[in-house]
Amino acid sequence: MKKILVPVDFSEHTDITCSYALKLADAYQAELMLFHTYFDQVILTDTTFPDSMNMNAVYNEELIREMHSQAEVNMKKLHATLEKRITEEKIRNVQLKSTVVGGDIEMELKMVCAEYLPQMVIMGTRGLGQNVNVWGRVSTYIINHAKVPVLTVPEIKTFMGFQNVMVAADLSEGNAAAILQVLNLLKPFKSSLYVVHFLTGKDGEEQKMEALKREFSDMEQQGKICFDLVGISDDNQKALDDYVASNGIEIIAFQPHKRSLFYGLFTKNITKKNLFSTNIPLLAIPV
Repeated sequence: MKKILVPVDFSEHTDITCSYALKLADAYQAELMLFHTYFDQVILTDTTFPDSMNMNAVYNEELIREMHSQAEVNMKKLHATLEKRITEEKIRNVQLKSTVVGGDIEMELKMVCAEYLPQMVIMGTRGLGQNVNVWGRVSTYIINHAKVPVLTVPEIKTFMGFQNVMVAADLSEGNAAAILQVLNLLKPFKSSLYVVHFLTGKDGEEQKMEALKREFSDMEQQGKICFDLVGISDDNQKALDDYVASNGIEIIAFQPHKRSLFYGLFTKNITKKNLFSTNIPLLAIPV
C-alpha cells in the first residue's frame, strides 16, 4: 500500500479518523493525502432584475472566496497537527500531502480517486453541522463505488486498534477472498479474525461454514482465526452488540454488494442501521 486518501471535513472526530490513517500509513510507509471539498455552487436568490442578479453574483463570489480561505486555514492547521504527531510519535517514511477544492462532494471525491489512485480510503461516517447527513451519504457512496478498501470511522473518542477484527460472512463464494484481503491488509498488526455468520434458518448454512473453515484450517489451529455461527435472535441489535462486546471487536469487515450495501451481510434482518449502531469502524472490502 503506497497511497491512502483521507477525506476530511474538520469536524470534531477528524482527529480520530486521522489516527487510523496514521497507524496504517506507518505500518505500510505510505503517503497520506488529506482532501477537503467545500460547496462552491453559486446560488442566485433573485434573477428578475439585472441589478439584483449582479448584487447576488458579487455576494456569492465573496462568500465562495471566504469559504475557500477558511478551508485553506483549517487544512493548514490539520496538516501541521499531523506533522507534529508524525515527529512526536517517531513515524518514519510517511509523506503527508493535502489539498482543498470547491465543488460537489461526491463528484470531487470520485474525481480525486480516479486521479490520485489510492490503495485505501479512510473517512468519517458523520459530518460537521449541516453536513451530517451529507457526509454519511458520501461515505456510503464511496463504499459502493470504490475499487479499494474503505475504512469508515464513527464518532468515537479514542483510537480502538486493529487487534480483534470481525469479518461478516454471508457464506457466498467471495468470502474466502475477502478473508484473505483482510488478513493481508492487517498483517502488520497481527490481528485476530472472527469470521461470523448470523443464521437465517436456511438449509446448508452449517455445511457452507465448514467448507469455509477448511480453507483456513492451519490458521485456525494457530489461533489466528475462528469461525462462529450465531443463532437467530428476536433482537438483532442485541445479538450483534453482545458478540462485539464479548469478543472485544474493534473493526467489522464486510463485502459491499451491488444490489444493496449490506445485502446478505449477516442475514436479511441485520441492517445498515444495526451495523452503524455498533459505533465501531467498518472496513469495506471490494468484491
